[in-house]
Parts: sequence; structure tokens; C-alpha cells
Amino acid sequence: MENIEQILLNMLPGKEEKDAYLVFYLQSRWQNICGGNVAKHSKPVHFENKVLFINTDSSVWSNHLLLMKKQFLKNINGALNKRAVNDLKFFNGSVDNLFLKKASDNEQQENIVLNKDEIEKIKNLTGMVKNAKLRQSLLSFKAASAKREKFLVQHGAEKCRKCGAVISSGGNLCNVCARYEKEQQHDAVLKFLLTEPWSDYENCKKTLNCDKILYDSVKNNLKQHYYAKVAANTATTGDEMLAVMFKTGKPPVLIDDKTYQNVLANLRRK
Repeated sequence: MENIEQILLNMLPGKEEKDAYLVFYLQSRWQNICGGNVAKHSKPVHFENKVLFINTDSSVWSNHLLLMKKQFLKNINGALNKRAVNDLKFFNGSVDNLFLKKASDNEQQENIVLNKDEIEKIKNLTGMVKNAKLRQSLLSFKAASAKREKFLVQHGAEKCRKCGAVISSGGNLCNVCARYEKEQQHDAVLKFLLTEPWSDYENCKKTLNCDKILYDSVKNNLKQHYYAKVAANTATTGDEMLAVMFKTGKPPVLIDDKTYQNVLANLRRK
């Protein structure tokens, strides 16, 4: 980063703004960082907790870049003049990069007009910067980003229903929010099954509206975990009860002592 850009980054009001600017900065120099060919098939899209999330246009490119991760990290941190990025995560998604667009597209974006509310919002975001030169740089950056988003929306792109980021690859969630939502749903199903191990998919669906593939995956993993603990004689009393409930599909009040002991004996013989 040049000195003026580093100062601008430090002047941004919060972590979210700083992270967004870092992604914008990397996108603007992506071709220099990774080369023209790689830049056509990938794009940095999100930065959080020192992890840079990179979209690729195929799993082949994700695997290819994963093999080059060490060199990529070196190039990225070199462009930033500091070790800001500790890890890279690759996902399939849109690699549409405004900095690699044709001049005609850029001209169309320049013709986009921001309304009064949009301009006022940008001014409010930049108003706390006292240095006039830095304030103008930030204003230009925010205005360009707003025009870009408006251009994409006018040409069929949607906005992420969670974070508001523009999605040019279809769907109503960006890749990052989709990943977080999937993780949250996984945790919710896990918690549900540990509370009601006897419940079938229909009961879970009524409570969480989860899909069957996720339900089956989480339940099978839990079964394997608790069955293995019983077989290895490392299970606590609570672990044993969970194993029996998973095996019988019954709540504790419907499990008699004979059934309880028989199930445990069968699991230990495996």
C-alpha cells in the first residue's frame, strides 16, 4: 500500500470499513498480485479475522490456488506492505471484477447517477475524516462502489438478503453469508438432536425447517461419535444414554432398564 492509502485505511471509522477497503484495494491490484490468467478466474471478496475469502469460477481453480497458497499469501502481504492476511479460503462464486472490465463497461458505470439519499449516506460515512484530501479520496471510493453496485443491480444482479452485498452470480445470499448460514443451521440441528436424540426428520423440520441431507449428516455423525465412545468404554453415563436414545429412537421415559443394558451390550460387541 502507498502511504496515502495506508493513512486512508487507518482513518476509516470501524473494522468493517477497514476490511472492506482492504478487499477493494486488493481487487484493484489483483492482476499485479497473481497475474492476468489467475485474475480472470479468481477475485478476493471478503476479509475477516485476518482470513481473505477468494472466489474462483471452478473447483479446478480452487484446488490449483490452494496448492499455491503459500506464494499467494506472500504476494498479497507484499502488496499490503505488512502481514495483514494469515490465511486464504477458496470458494466457487462470481469472479466479476470491475477493475478487469472493458472500458465501455466502466464508462456506463460512470454515467450512473446517485440519488440524494445515496449521496447523503456517503457524506455521512466520510464526514468524520478531518483531512480534506483523505476525505475526498474516501468519498470518491464510496461513490465509485455505490455506482458499481447500482450498475450491477440495473443489469440483473441481486443483493444479499443479509449483508446487502451485490450478487452477480444468482441467488439471494453472497457466498460468505451462505457459508455462515449453513454453519448456523448445522449448529442448530446439532443442538436440537442433542436435546431430542429420538426425534425424526419431520419433527426437526417443524422446529428448524432444515433440509434432510443436513439432518441425516449431523445425526449420523452424532451416532458414530456416541456409539464409538460406548464401544471403547470411554462413555459417561450421559454419553451412554444418548447412544441408547439414538439407537432406539425413543425418549428416556420409554426405555426400560433391560432395553438400556441390551443396547449398550450390543454396541460394546461391535
